[in-house]
Amino acid sequence: MKTVRKPTSGSSVLEFTLTSIPIMFVMIGIVQMSIAMWNYHTLNEAVKVTARTAAVRGADCASTACAMTVGGITQMINTRGIGLSSSSLDVTLTDGDGSLTCNPVSTCTSSSTVWPRSGGNSVGQVISISATYPFSGPLAMFAPGAGHSAFAPLTFSAISQQVIAY
Repeated sequence: MKTVRKPTSGSSVLEFTLTSIPIMFVMIGIVQMSIAMWNYHTLNEAVKVTARTAAVRGADCASTACAMTVGGITQMINTRGIGLSSSSLDVTLTDGDGSLTCNPVSTCTSSSTVWPRSGGNSVGQVISISATYPFSGPLAMFAPGAGHSAFAPLTFSAISQQVIAY
């Protein structure tokens, strides 16, 4: 008995097309999630290190040259926040005297105001630095039932509270 061979021309192209499209979406998603996680970690690390630095330059440094300024703090966040755009990064500095807001952080980089300010700068006082950063990536295309592909930004936030040590 003779077996009849079915024609298979073109099936490999079809199989490649059907498998490569989902793989491309998965790869794009992995890259975008990696960038988002990097931005989130960088934001948290920059805020944490800056708050720690400001806490050890508190009450004893207020009258000497080692005092931190708002400009120095925002410069430090910019330096530590590798890859974060300073035109999108918003920072709030809170001490015992209240809050200073820099929206965006680039508006405060030249400020010479000493921070923590004199009313909130004593040993045992709590200082706080918080920051928000918008991340917009094409992750919304993977949401089922999303309708149109409007990529609303995801806002990352970080906060660090430290006690003024000396």
